[in-house]
Amino acid sequence: DEKVMMLQTYYDQKNYHPLSSMKSIISLLLQIPFFIAAYQFLSHLTLLSGQSMGPIKDLSQPDGLIVIGSLTINLLPILMTVINIVSSEIYTKGQPFKDKIVLYLSAAIFLVLLYDSPSGLVFYWTFNNVFSLVKNLFYKLKDPGFVFKVVCLISGVAGAIFSIIKKDSVTAGQFAFLLIMSVALMIPLIWHFISGKLKVKEGKPLTKWDNAAMVLELLYLSIHIGLLTPSATVSSSVEEFILSTQIQDPVHYVILTFATAIGMFIIWGGIYYYLLDAKMKKIASKIGLFLIVVVTSNYFIFNDPEEILSSELTLIARQSVPSDVALLVSLSTLLLAAGIVYICKYLGNKIVYVVTTLLLVVTAMSVVNVVSIERDYKAYGDEFWATDPVSVPLSRSGKNVIVIMADMATSGIVPYIFAENESLVEQFDGFTYYPNTVSFGSHTFIGAPAIYGGYEYTPEKFNERSDMLLVEKHNEALQVLPVLFSNNNFKTSVIDPPLANYSSIPNVSIFRKYSNIRSSIAEGYMTDGISSINNRIEYNTVRNFFFYSLMKSLPMVMRDGIYDGGKYNALERNDEQFDYPYSFPQKLGAKGKSTGVSAYFINTFSVLDKLSTVTDIVDEGSCFTILANQTPHAQFLLQLPDYTVQENVDNSGYEEYIVNHTVEGALKVNTETASQILYYHTSMAAYSALGRWFDYLRSCGVWDNTRIIIVADHGNDSGYFDELNYDEIGANVEAVNPVLMVKDFNSHGFKTSDEFMTDADVPTI
Repeated sequence: DEKVMMLQTYYDQKNYHPLSSMKSIISLLLQIPFFIAAYQFLSHLTLLSGQSMGPIKDLSQPDGLIVIGSLTINLLPILMTVINIVSSEIYTKGQPFKDKIVLYLSAAIFLVLLYDSPSGLVFYWTFNNVFSLVKNLFYKLKDPGFVFKVVCLISGVAGAIFSIIKKDSVTAGQFAFLLIMSVALMIPLIWHFISGKLKVKEGKPLTKWDNAAMVLELLYLSIHIGLLTPSATVSSSVEEFILSTQIQDPVHYVILTFATAIGMFIIWGGIYYYLLDAKMKKIASKIGLFLIVVVTSNYFIFNDPEEILSSELTLIARQSVPSDVALLVSLSTLLLAAGIVYICKYLGNKIVYVVTTLLLVVTAMSVVNVVSIERDYKAYGDEFWATDPVSVPLSRSGKNVIVIMADMATSGIVPYIFAENESLVEQFDGFTYYPNTVSFGSHTFIGAPAIYGGYEYTPEKFNERSDMLLVEKHNEALQVLPVLFSNNNFKTSVIDPPLANYSSIPNVSIFRKYSNIRSSIAEGYMTDGISSINNRIEYNTVRNFFFYSLMKSLPMVMRDGIYDGGKYNALERNDEQFDYPYSFPQKLGAKGKSTGVSAYFINTFSVLDKLSTVTDIVDEGSCFTILANQTPHAQFLLQLPDYTVQENVDNSGYEEYIVNHTVEGALKVNTETASQILYYHTSMAAYSALGRWFDYLRSCGVWDNTRIIIVADHGNDSGYFDELNYDEIGANVEAVNPVLMVKDFNSHGFKTSDEFMTDADVPTI
């Protein structure tokens, strides 16, 4: 007992705890999650499939470099094991064999575990061991610190020369990054000689204030990136972050992003800060303050102007900032941050109060945003999201009228689509095609009201009425045709009214006061496997919110690297082939390959593809249906030559498939860019689905007594026709050249009329 008490007293005097002996294994424990992640990542990485490197033909398969007759031996795992054994000998030099046996057994175990693994994984693991070996040998040098500084200087000079040589072949952001990193590598050796000439003051010892400042800085970064940015984004348009098929409070996006930020900054940042020595902790505290200034200034001052964001966190519109301006602004941000950090050293312990004040400000702003989200979400109520079952009523004995608004269906490519798919001519028998049609704008909220309400709801007429809000006029326009038909005893159905109540998810409650009008949302409700699609959308949105927040906090030249064309550096996107409008390659050509499905396309196309399942045939009365659908708008690559929906598309053998089409009397069509090809594909899918439905209507005996109008709210300005693009006045006629096709009662034959029409003629028709 006396011996134990003496030992405990000695521990207390030396501030030692028996568990302190375990501290040396913390670094190993921290590496384990990364090793597991690397193993899982490289073992299932489809990007390695078919990729060769040197003598290795496929990095996703065992290397099989040694072939003896019918026996194939994998060389990389053996090479890895040899390196492990050599490393073990160096690490345990002079020790007895019994102390080395554990390392030898470890090498043997890894040989067995990784022998049949993908060569890409074994290659990574081998070079990881080589790096560790070189690092440990480096530490055995007489003055490793000085040698390391020399290596950094040489690398920095080489990097700077490389950056200048490659300046014209890289982006401004890449050039700035390479140059900054190169200069940073030169600093250690330069400072080594400068500090030797100067009398460098001994740094002040680490205090509780330094630790407090670091904790507050990590908390600030977590709240700013994880709470403020996502809450501000969601609160700007709450309804856009609510899936129509999975109604839930969008605050959960904010909560999950905040949890990610806490893990990133507080948990991991805190662990690594704890492992640093006193000198490095003081440096880390200054770096934390530097990051706070960078994050805050970029978010509040140096932000992207005129940014329009989709609910999937892709930039629909973004004002382009010249590369030299972006570089200048970014350098200004970094200099500003460095200057403030330098000034703050004179504040001493007061820096804690400064960071606390900033922390309270961003926290208060975040709370206000969250309260706003909750208020808006609850204001909608259950009635906002209520929708009738989807139904298209058609009568065998009475008259039927159907209006289909195909969002962004461009008129000019109709002749090419019908020439390629000749069965459409027969399926669209009775239709008259009006190519000489214009809309009143190039966007839905401008072009759609005239379709639903006529000439009283054009932009000019809207502007003559100052007694109502735009949203009220828009809702009134959507109600004109349904109310007129229902008042004349037509069984009326309204499906997906565009931007009803100015909501991206149509607020069909604007029809609730009319008991004889069925109003419903079809997009998203007629999709097989909707839960899995919802889960993918949820996963990507939650994942991307953190990276979007990070992007908004970085200097301008670094943002495109995080944004990555809307993919946010996700190596595989199974929910979408392409993100509108930036992530697909500008020239498809031989690269016409894609993997994955687009939830946007599937949700919209499924409505047209399954119209027969919701067609309600009745024997008496008359029926009216007005349906809006975005299939032409939902860019998606289909598998040629039959334009089928597939998860894996390979059109590399069809580069000239569309380009070779020529139609007599039609303008020459351009199909070079990705947008031109994708819109052509989705338009083909829309007309083909409607053609199949028309065949179904014939089989049900409701074709001749049905009038059908297919119209678009606007066209597409992808540049299909050079003759319609007037660059000198900044106008593209295609954007206001919507499709208009009309089938009258008992009409036959497919005709074309050059009569001048507008989409506002629909109510009259």
